[in-house]
Amino acid sequence: MTQASFRNAPVAALIYEFLYDAYRMIGVDRSHLSWLSDEKATPLGVFDHGFTSKWEWSASILKEVGAIIPIEPPDLPALRGDARRTVSTPFYTPAMTLEACHATDFSSFEAFDNYCYAMFTLDQHVADDDHLSFTSPRFLDAVAARDDIFEVDAFCRVTYSRDRFNEKVMTRWDEMQVREFKAT
Repeated sequence: MTQASFRNAPVAALIYEFLYDAYRMIGVDRSHLSWLSDEKATPLGVFDHGFTSKWEWSASILKEVGAIIPIEPPDLPALRGDARRTVSTPFYTPAMTLEACHATDFSSFEAFDNYCYAMFTLDQHVADDDHLSFTSPRFLDAVAARDDIFEVDAFCRVTYSRDRFNEKVMTRWDEMQVREFKAT
């Protein structure tokens, strides 16, 4: 099967989904992370990816496109030399609203390898029953209806096809010598 026969969701729509999830996490963690909140430095809130793979991967994409920025915890500057360079922060704040993200031109990231990287990341959020652990109100039209990994029935129920994901994304993933999300 050739790549031309694939129906892929736009990478920009996947970026939006990851930022939507970051905002969802901000809502959940608001009281827990109040010690990092600063109305001037973090007006859109703070989230913690908790060094959990699925959120680390989506944070890496969001950071690369400029949608989020890292926040250093107050005790990190106290570390010295090599210890400080090896410690990365799990704390981030959005650099854009969801509306700004939707309006941003992410065309420099619209490459098949970036799509595979983003779908691999999204797949980490798929539960054992092949349902996503989060989706924005835009997900159905912006992602599911535009990508052949998802099937949308007459009642707007979305089914995730693990076989199609493996055939399309993982085949390319296994071929990729360098797995990174970057502008083309």
